[in-house]
Amino acid sequence: MPTTGSSARSAAPTLFDLAARALTHADVFALADDQRAVLDHVRQGLADQGDTRAVVMVAGAAGTGKSALALTLLGEALRAGYRARHATGSQAFTTALRKTAGHGSRATQKLFQYFGTASDTEPDGLDLLVCDDAHQLRATSNTRYTPASRRSDRTQAAQLLEAARVVVFLLDEDQAIRPGQIGCRDYLAAAARASGATVHCADLTSQHRHHSAHYDSWIRRLLALDDPPCPPTSWNPGGESARRFELRVADSPGELEQLLRAKTEVGASTRITAGLCWPWSDPRPGNPLAKDIVIGDWRRPWSVKGQRAVNGLPPSSLWAIDPAGAGQIGNVYSAQGFEYDYGGVILGPDLLWRDDRWVTDPTANSDDALDGATAADVDRWVRRTYRVLLTRATAGTVLYSADAETRALLHDLITE
Repeated sequence: MPTTGSSARSAAPTLFDLAARALTHADVFALADDQRAVLDHVRQGLADQGDTRAVVMVAGAAGTGKSALALTLLGEALRAGYRARHATGSQAFTTALRKTAGHGSRATQKLFQYFGTASDTEPDGLDLLVCDDAHQLRATSNTRYTPASRRSDRTQAAQLLEAARVVVFLLDEDQAIRPGQIGCRDYLAAAARASGATVHCADLTSQHRHHSAHYDSWIRRLLALDDPPCPPTSWNPGGESARRFELRVADSPGELEQLLRAKTEVGASTRITAGLCWPWSDPRPGNPLAKDIVIGDWRRPWSVKGQRAVNGLPPSSLWAIDPAGAGQIGNVYSAQGFEYDYGGVILGPDLLWRDDRWVTDPTANSDDALDGATAADVDRWVRRTYRVLLTRATAGTVLYSADAETRALLHDLITE
């Protein structure tokens, strides 16, 4: 993967590198006009001491700066003396924020909650609740671990809405990738109005992650995620600056590793992810990770399953930000919400190009969360999952499909 016009740069600071400073300093993230408009609206809502609740609905595609905006909102509110919290539905994302922004401070770590724990907040216990990745909201906050005495029929949305005077929902509906994730804009707006809140909707369109304003839309078209779907087109970032996004196709997983290794050697951060088409073994302390992913003679382990480090290797929730995670393969559970300079993505046998369309094979997917889902739901969730994996990198992506016909399509679309 040769660079265009210059060698690869050292890894730029990530959102997690800047998270702690964002809580104590202004202007840590360079906000675009669409983000600043949301910031101004939230400021107005916090300044209003009336009885009316305010909900701000912020929709944006991958890389449009939703999480940077969320941390900016949290930091500004805290510095102004407001009671504020941040919440997500992702164990990996929240764990990473607690480790980075909350490093060494339990009080700071408690600023970062899950939707389920944030819903336990006393009514009006907060001035501001920032709900990042709100597409992951579920019907209720009950889990299999919730004791009978604490179970509630109230919706998770209703509980979050009553926790604060101002609630911000940041979402990308196409990143709802598993059964039970129901946080779409219409559902949340209806829940907000039912609670008596005013609702303000905003869209983020400026691109902050990818070195291309067109990459995410190209991926959406590639995976037929638009409605109605359009046929995939050739990758042509022509006319963009020298910071153009690099896209390559590998003919083997070994070549994919080699292309990324060249980037690592000049200081870039790299990770490899794959669709969950191979078993994900539980770790065994004291033993090497099982090399679950097998493609011909190539064998590699997944990232550590669970929340405990194994032999110095990070748990799944820290795989994307811990340097020791580079030797394992990530999946959507360890990659969603994160970013790195260059990414390799392995398309497994659950997504195949046949004739002129995608065919999904539920039997080739090993994710237990999809068991019992309809074929139509599996098809949508599989394609959305690969969109998540394909939009983690900031500077370039290498694609590899284990299927020859699918690989031929990628070669036709992506020319060096």
